[in-house]
Formats: sequence, C-alpha cells, structure tokens
Amino acid sequence: MRMWKIKIIYLFLTLIMIACTNPQYELDEEARGKLSEIPGQIELEFVGSDKYWHYSIVNGKLSLQMTKDYPPAHLEMPPYIYFPDEAPKDLPKIQGFEYHGPYRLSPDKALIVLSISLETKGASVAKDFVLIRREKKEILFQRKRNNEYFVEDLVWSPDSSMFAVLDGSRRRSLSIPGIASYLFGHPVDVCKYYLSIYDRKGNLLVNTKVASGLIGGGGRVFWQGKVKEGGP
Repeated sequence: MRMWKIKIIYLFLTLIMIACTNPQYELDEEARGKLSEIPGQIELEFVGSDKYWHYSIVNGKLSLQMTKDYPPAHLEMPPYIYFPDEAPKDLPKIQGFEYHGPYRLSPDKALIVLSISLETKGASVAKDFVLIRREKKEILFQRKRNNEYFVEDLVWSPDSSMFAVLDGSRRRSLSIPGIASYLFGHPVDVCKYYLSIYDRKGNLLVNTKVASGLIGGGGRVFWQGKVKEGGP
C-alpha cells in the first residue's frame, strides 16, 4: 500500500478514536470528604485528544475552569531530571534506584521530593519517589509501590505541610480504531491519572482517580494558597 494511503487511513482512524473518546474527570466519593479538609486550591491541567482541560479542587469539589479545542504549546514543566548526573548534588544513594524527573523543593527549603526509577541510566520510567531532608541529606520516606503507575508531576502546598503527587497509567487502546492503528505501526495510548496527597513525613492522606480516557497527552498539578476569586 502506498505511504500516502497509509497516512490517510491512520489519520482517519485517529479522528474516529478521538471522536469516540470522552475523557472522564471525577473524584472518588471517599476522597471528597478528605479533600474538603485540604486548605487552598489545587489546580489540574490535562492535554489529550487535541484538547486542553483545566480543573480546580476546592472544598472537595472538582470543577472545570476552562477547556480549549487545542492544547497550549506546552504544559509548564516542573524541574526535571532526564539522566542521573542531572540530579541535585550530594543526595543520598538509593540502592537499585536512580533519581529521575520530576522533583520539587518545598517552599520552606527544608525538604525535597524527587521521583526515582530503577537503576537503568535514565532509560527507565519514574514509578516512585523519595522525600529527603535537605540539610542532613536524610531520606525520610520512600514510596515502594512497584506498580503500573508513573510519576507525572509533583507539587508542595504553599505552607510546606503537604505535597501532592500526580500519577499516571497508560494502556494500549483496545477499540477497533486503536487495534487498527497498532497494526499500522502507530499504537495509541489511553491514559488515567490519580492524585495523592501526603504530609511532610510521607503519610498518605488522600488518594483518588481524577481523570480517565485521555488519548495520549499529559498532566500537571499546582497548589494555590488561597481560593481564587470566582472559584467554587
């Protein structure tokens, strides 16, 4: 088959998949009550299926703030480590793991949370993270879930008392257009995202699914100290 015909078929299948996919944004019922006790306003941005979504969480309620037909040029990237030698210096060694992006320094400069991956010289995906006391170079907490999730983004609360982790998971689309795209050499990923909030000792406070059914794309999380005017 001629290359231009393959491209047209792939574009057609991709458009069908996008048209048939309706991303879902919601909080787990159990998490809503816990999130209502979390101060400030948590912002979530997602891109996928040639669209952009901006949501906020205030008082345990997830509200759509804005959507666009096309994503912005890029989502704001947190400090990121692509290769081990890009990590902040003088961090403690972790047997079997290496530091990986993203990472965030707490506003009070006392703590730093960094995602980690298996020790593969940057070729792995960050699935867990460590919490480190900067002054003593001491690991306070290391998450060891070893599952299918990967760390998409991290953010601290403005008062440094908590931090949020945006985890993601990907799977190959099992729809008819998705299978056809795979056969043509252009596999399509369907993504889910989960939000977890920890205190500054690494204790898990909240965990909830926030988005599912996104075609490709990515996500970011931000934390405002005060609820914006006009917010929920």
